[in-house]
Amino acid sequence: MNSAADVSPFSWTELCADAIASVKNCDLSSEIQIPTFPAALTEFMQAAEDPNVEFRTLGKIIEHDPGLTLDLLKCVNMCKYSAQSPVRNTTEALLRMGISSARAYLMVVGMQSSLLSFGSKLMNHRNFWNEAMQKALFAQSAAELLNTDRSFAFMGGLLQDYILPVLTNQFDDDYIAYLKGEGSDGMPMHEWEESRFGWNHATAGAFIASRWHLPDDLLCAIYHHHDMDFPLKAAQPELFSLFPATLAALLPDQLRQVPNGMERLLRADSQSKAFDLNSLCEQVDNELESIAQGSELPARLTPAVAIARLKSAESV
Repeated sequence: MNSAADVSPFSWTELCADAIASVKNCDLSSEIQIPTFPAALTEFMQAAEDPNVEFRTLGKIIEHDPGLTLDLLKCVNMCKYSAQSPVRNTTEALLRMGISSARAYLMVVGMQSSLLSFGSKLMNHRNFWNEAMQKALFAQSAAELLNTDRSFAFMGGLLQDYILPVLTNQFDDDYIAYLKGEGSDGMPMHEWEESRFGWNHATAGAFIASRWHLPDDLLCAIYHHHDMDFPLKAAQPELFSLFPATLAALLPDQLRQVPNGMERLLRADSQSKAFDLNSLCEQVDNELESIAQGSELPARLTPAVAIARLKSAESV
């Protein structure tokens, strides 16, 4: 147990710097294709970091990009922020929505726009984003039960794998080899990537997130999303906020990233009194069904948990 004197002051910025420093030797800028982030959104992200920035200033930045302007107005007028009188300009939209919520929403919109140009041969884009939403809802629900930041958990779950459409497009033969057998021995995909490329998608995602000026805490969530033990063993209690996103990373997906992920979730469930995995999965299934984009829904989690429990009982 660490004493108070052993625990240094916590800084997301320092942790972010450590994460980026660890990937610089890979020189990923020369190895992977870096999607272009909308210029107006990059400027907005940087300006929004200033606590004294005016809503009008941020609104004018967004107005430089007609697509982002339309998306923001559509979201405010159609979602929970709507009122009797429609919002007609970006400044009013930001006032109604709040800078933090607007930044998170526009970040996702910008990423989707940037990644659509990469037509992955292995991944259906709509199915991919529905799987990302499944992980986001799972992380958010887990965060609520574990009493950590729900919004941070949601974004950590949603964006942890955002770079995979790019990587599976650029290195399609390699990922096909993984799916056809190189990962059949139970090796998690991020470990296979390390052996194949010398880096993994979490590292690549964090590297590009730094180029896009994403918030430090979100960059760290991307970088550490396969490191479930990291937030549990860290001295700084703030790092526990990473835990829900690492739990979500264990969920099954079309690339079969963590072959024993459901078994690990069952172990976490049996060791924790904070949440019930069955109830959590049922909640996520119901929420996803109501909001997912189109018919390409990921496999429901509730039956997957039941099957995993049955296999676990049979192996005893």
